[in-house]
Amino acid sequence: MSKWIPVTLMLLAAANAHALDREQAEKAVEVREAVMTITGWSITPAAAMIKGKIPYEAKQFQTYAERLEAAMSMIPDAFRADTRGFGIKSESLDKVWEENEEFLKLAKDSADASAALAAASASGSLEEVQGPFMDLGKSCKACHDKFREDD
Repeated sequence: MSKWIPVTLMLLAAANAHALDREQAEKAVEVREAVMTITGWSITPAAAMIKGKIPYEAKQFQTYAERLEAAMSMIPDAFRADTRGFGIKSESLDKVWEENEEFLKLAKDSADASAALAAASASGSLEEVQGPFMDLGKSCKACHDKFREDD
């Protein structure tokens, strides 16, 4: 992870009190992308295990679930800084800040779903994680459908 992420997170915490400059906005977008990269890095192999494309390995799945829980808990902070108006390319739609209350609710739903998945993963059972994994997928999709630019 970039050495700038902890510094940027501190800057983002202060972003509510002060307007961002372009450099801070660029760092904020970097942090958001890093959080989403970690999410994808964990959810992709976990999904492959759920779908039977690769063997289910309980300990490795638990690692993925715990990473997802950590990453999902960072989403509200990672999206705190309103980076509209800087012309920075991002998959985040302006609706993130225009409808921020709904965005934050969906982000909380995903964080809650990832926490449930992490808890279920402690069982070591594929059957125990399938439902929570599907719930997490649904919560991610709900947010992406409304607040993320189509690929």
